[in-house]
Amino acid sequence: MYLMYVDESGDPGIGVHATPHFILSGLIVHQSEWDKYLSRLKAFRKSLKEKYELNQRTEIHAKELIRICKEDAYRTIKKDDRIKLLKEYCTEIPRIFDTGKIINVALRKADFTESGKIQEVAWQRLIQRFDTFLKKNANEKGIIISDDTDSAMLMQLHRKMRVYNPTPSHFSGSYNAPTDSIIEDIFMRSSHHSYFIQTVDVISHLLYRKEYPKGSLRKYNLDGQFDKLEPILLKEASRSDALGIVRK
Repeated sequence: MYLMYVDESGDPGIGVHATPHFILSGLIVHQSEWDKYLSRLKAFRKSLKEKYELNQRTEIHAKELIRICKEDAYRTIKKDDRIKLLKEYCTEIPRIFDTGKIINVALRKADFTESGKIQEVAWQRLIQRFDTFLKKNANEKGIIISDDTDSAMLMQLHRKMRVYNPTPSHFSGSYNAPTDSIIEDIFMRSSHHSYFIQTVDVISHLLYRKEYPKGSLRKYNLDGQFDKLEPILLKEASRSDALGIVRK
């Protein structure tokens, strides 16, 4: 059994105040490795407490580490140290999850005529890739655990894809490829209570920083941090991208 933890970056909306992107990242772990990963995450969080005096119960939220809006616990840590913490987290991810895999979907809303459905499109791409991964790994089964999002839309989408999932053929036309390796509906889990989802928050946000570098942060090299994850990226997810990022 494989578990895929998922988090989003960006919003599904349209308009002046909406983000130009919608990103999904999924961290895949095998059930047999779960205890090992959790132990490593706990040890890493303990090291962050020793270095930065960050309580192990405090949620890691990448966006807040860069610019604090709500997380008061970060205010006692200098900005340079918060960004250093974030970069250190990214460095540790491939070491902690040495046999894990990451799927990434990064869509630009301008590339889609129905921008209001960008969230559904992104999730369809992610679910399809996870199902393909499972089928190629001895037809194992999997479940998806996501940070809180539009659960009603996801339930409807996932149930439909289990039965009818038209997929473009490499030759011509399309064929039905039900995503029947993924069992149950998608589980919602608050990131506050999951080190795994907090890890995916870091992944998705650093992919955003890579895709949309900000001049004022260039001195921190935040746009280059995502590349540290290269050893565990599921590059087969997209043959047209060097890092396997699904873009359309």
